[in-house]
Amino acid sequence: MQKKLLTMAVAGALAAPVAALAQVTVYGSIDTGIKQQSKLFTGVGTNTGGKLSVDGQIKKTNRWGLKGSDDLGGGLMANFVLEGGYASDTGVGPLDFQRRALLGFSKGGNSVDLGREYTLNFKTQGIYDPLSHDYGGSAGIQGGVGTAGTRTSDSVTGTFRFGTGGVAVQYGAGEQVDDNGSNSYKAVNGDMAFGPVTVGLAWGSREATAPATTDTTTTNIGGNYKMGAFTFRLGMGMEEIDGGNESTKLSGGVQYDFSPTLTGRVSYYNLSVDNSGGTEIGSAKTAVVNVEYSLSKRTLVYAVFDRKTLDGTLRVVAAGAPDDGATGIAVGITHNF
Repeated sequence: MQKKLLTMAVAGALAAPVAALAQVTVYGSIDTGIKQQSKLFTGVGTNTGGKLSVDGQIKKTNRWGLKGSDDLGGGLMANFVLEGGYASDTGVGPLDFQRRALLGFSKGGNSVDLGREYTLNFKTQGIYDPLSHDYGGSAGIQGGVGTAGTRTSDSVTGTFRFGTGGVAVQYGAGEQVDDNGSNSYKAVNGDMAFGPVTVGLAWGSREATAPATTDTTTTNIGGNYKMGAFTFRLGMGMEEIDGGNESTKLSGGVQYDFSPTLTGRVSYYNLSVDNSGGTEIGSAKTAVVNVEYSLSKRTLVYAVFDRKTLDGTLRVVAAGAPDDGATGIAVGITHNF
């Protein structure tokens, strides 16, 4: 009898912390593959041959995080998200949560969150992006312009859902004395589904950090259309710097579901950069073909081919970026947990 009571007491003590953490979820993804690129840029006017590498994040950015909620009653929830990233090919990764760090409340489809979050422009671009923000480690050049940045810190984000659509507003405080060159960010977006068609629109503006005086305004518009096994995506992102360059990114693509476990996509991006006088000074064109096969609900394998061409000022981007023409091919595996 004493042994039975002792066993029950120990079991209860061990179960108490588990019950307290029942609303907390550990989640993330890991992506690693083998990639061959035909040509690499190593310096002004200098090219090397191809490079074979084992890379992480070819299809999906590696991440891990914690998320949880607390039922406050009456449908009101308190929620938090903490998310960081890491490199699966080297094991190197920050121990911080620079991807997302949010705390807020929600009720039904409405929510208010404070902290570091994706910009509304970036979220809207996900509606029409042919690759759904994937394969950045393969094609690379398709991201960036037209998003007003991927994330914004010190932000307040309000999201309101109704029927088949919704709107959101966002403000990122620059936290500068007297807001002098505050680097603050403000944005609004909306989306709506009409049967098989979903459309989205976003506008955002980021103030320059002192001593700069040029603000950046970004607009994204696009949508997707589902027709049987096909999904078509088309959109445009525009980014304008006061008195400076204006960038326009057109993107389009088609997805075909051969079966519930086999999917293929063809995607194309055309990015052009004009100076303040309206003259084109740089361009980038990217074509991507990929196929994915799901081994389970959490694990898939993929193969991807991409071709990039850069011209003008975009030919010299950064160390490790491709020069005027480069071809890549990769195969890999992604697991979500």
